[in-house]
Amino acid sequence: YQTYRITLMKLLAVCDISFSYRDQKKLFSALSFEADAGDIIAVCGSSGVGKTTLLKIFCHVIPTIFHGELTGSVFINGKNIKEFSLPQLAPQISLLMQEPENQLFLPIVEQELAFGAESLCVPAKEIDTKISKTLDLLQIENLRFHDTATLSYGQKKLVAFASLIILSPQIFLLDEISAGLSQNHLEIVIDVIKQLAANGKLIIIADHLNEILNLATKTINLDLPNG
Repeated sequence: YQTYRITLMKLLAVCDISFSYRDQKKLFSALSFEADAGDIIAVCGSSGVGKTTLLKIFCHVIPTIFHGELTGSVFINGKNIKEFSLPQLAPQISLLMQEPENQLFLPIVEQELAFGAESLCVPAKEIDTKISKTLDLLQIENLRFHDTATLSYGQKKLVAFASLIILSPQIFLLDEISAGLSQNHLEIVIDVIKQLAANGKLIIIADHLNEILNLATKTINLDLPNG
């Protein structure tokens, strides 16, 4: 009981998570861990072991949108995520999806970047400043007025990441963030992840690239029993 109480004091607490898609074997069973502000967590494991699934559970996309057999609980700042809707969770924990096409909905990059902040009623001038700073941070200022549909895969990843940075959740979930990036932009993203962690954000990463995974201060290995 004491361990459980201590766990819930952390920014993120995952307690006895087990999950399987219907009529399939369990991807993981009785998985528990805790993480706090400033941590960088690498979710590791072989292909198909459930890395993307786990990130979707953390932000309640599973089982809200994608269904399966889920037991256990996820807490953010001591509150069960079941108490929140997905829009209520987004400012606290946000997911960069593996496929950015599933994340970009508006025709122009600037509109896409403004959307999350507008939904939170952030003043227009402040949104404009946030967009400018974030585009400069990721060195993609030239994309501001581009059609999102014409962007390359890597550019879409960067725009989706920029939208999360502008929203500024406490917890960033990054699924294959390195995919499609040039070496220059990979190095930029690595620096930004370090900055976010230094500023008190919790970063959880599922990726195939060691340059990204080596940023981790902790690791969840899904190939091992109980992670």
